[in-house]
Amino acid sequence: MANVSLVEVEKSYENGFQAVKHFNLEIKDGEFIIFVGPSGCGKSTTLRMIAGLEDISSGELWIDGKLANFLEPGERELSMVFQSYALYPYMSVYENMAFGLRVRHTDKEEIDRRVHQTAKLLQIDHLLDRRPAALSGGQKQRVAIGSVLVRQPKLFLMDEPLSNLDAKLRTQMRVELAKIHRQFGATIIYVTHDQVEAMTLGDRIVVMKAGEIQQVASPNELYNNPINQFVAGFIGSPSINFLTVHVAVKDGDCVLEFGENRLAVSKVLQRKLQERGYMGKQLILGIRPEDLSAQGDANCRLAMDVMVREGLGAEVLLHGEVCSEKVCAKMEPGCTSKAGESVWLYPDMNKVKLFDETTGENLLYIAADRKSAYAVAN
Repeated sequence: MANVSLVEVEKSYENGFQAVKHFNLEIKDGEFIIFVGPSGCGKSTTLRMIAGLEDISSGELWIDGKLANFLEPGERELSMVFQSYALYPYMSVYENMAFGLRVRHTDKEEIDRRVHQTAKLLQIDHLLDRRPAALSGGQKQRVAIGSVLVRQPKLFLMDEPLSNLDAKLRTQMRVELAKIHRQFGATIIYVTHDQVEAMTLGDRIVVMKAGEIQQVASPNELYNNPINQFVAGFIGSPSINFLTVHVAVKDGDCVLEFGENRLAVSKVLQRKLQERGYMGKQLILGIRPEDLSAQGDANCRLAMDVMVREGLGAEVLLHGEVCSEKVCAKMEPGCTSKAGESVWLYPDMNKVKLFDETTGENLLYIAADRKSAYAVAN
């Protein structure tokens, strides 16, 4: 497989638009890396620069210790799966999978062995005689992935390969991709705008915004320790709730005020807010829907007017307003609250996030090199 290194990689166009800025990333051999972000953030452009389909304006791309900036796509020993299936309509499944090996003049017996072995792994060996028109969307995508796997490249690039599938098939194919990665030990760079795909597939996730990396971390790290408000808002489903709160002192205790609501904070957090000069100022409070519950401390709660109730079987989502701000709460399946009612919501103050109103910085972010010291001190 392959190690990939991007050093200060940038992409600019003739009209002056800079699609990718100061992109630095080390990808380990066998790692499953996800590029995620909103449309236009530069994730697909970065993938195409790695593939050799876009020129690199500045910076360096290294693949297995070899400078790859000026290598042709065919010299980079990689394969790419696109959003469209890119299958030859008049070829059978077998012929589609074998085509890439034939143009490389691979031995006929070796082609046959690889095609049948890969088809069996992907559970499409019974479809080898069919043409793409006779296949379902999920089957076509498996054939497209199989056409890449048989070539045994060092590096797999995937650009939103599941976006054309329905929700059920996407779930199934996520499982299949995870199995493929485990069985082949492949280095995979995968682009998606779907944060659920990112969270379930990636060893590490690269969150991008406006051409720049915001944070690179494991799914769990991004969820629990986002570096800024953008990352917190992009990762998690349903999305995190954001409320503008005022930091005040009442009877010697620090509280976060939001309309008539007051949330008490710990002494440790109070000291941190005082040291950084946030007393008397406004902050953005982030509370994930699953960190709101129907019971808790009466001195730390929010009054929500329920607008919509979504019963999902294993959970209930309540959508409503707290002081005219939209809030979503994920409740236990036994929750009986209905639209038109008012409920008390109790946030888990150990899991809330606080962001600077101007910079979006997470005031509670713990950098990776500080975690060990933090764990010992606390």
